[in-house]
Amino acid sequence: MMTSSSTLPPWFSRALDSLWAGDLDGFTSIFAPDALYELPFTPTGPVRLASRVEINTFMRGLLDGGQLRYGSLTEVRAYETGDDLIVEAVARHHRSADGSPIDLSYIWFVTRRDGYVTRFRDYMNPLEISAI
Repeated sequence: MMTSSSTLPPWFSRALDSLWAGDLDGFTSIFAPDALYELPFTPTGPVRLASRVEINTFMRGLLDGGQLRYGSLTEVRAYETGDDLIVEAVARHHRSADGSPIDLSYIWFVTRRDGYVTRFRDYMNPLEISAI
């Protein structure tokens, strides 16, 4: 049975809070060591990360790049069925350079096995991110 909610499951919410606080180990702790993280559409082309270490390194690059300060999620719609989670949300971020707001739309497909994320497909809107 699929359930729908305007809130995220606690494990996922804690992971995002960790990411946005700059705690990459906290964020990547939800991933299996051999997890697959995919961003099919980015301004520079598809990204495919094939381990927790690669995910951590990639996210470190985003945080250290300093273009974006993470904000909060709004318009959250989460759907769970078994070990699968689908999230639609808008993130209210800010540009690091001048503090101006930037909203990014996300759709995430997340699969877990034995309590760990094994696959994460991140469909953010590349047109919005290229505006950064």
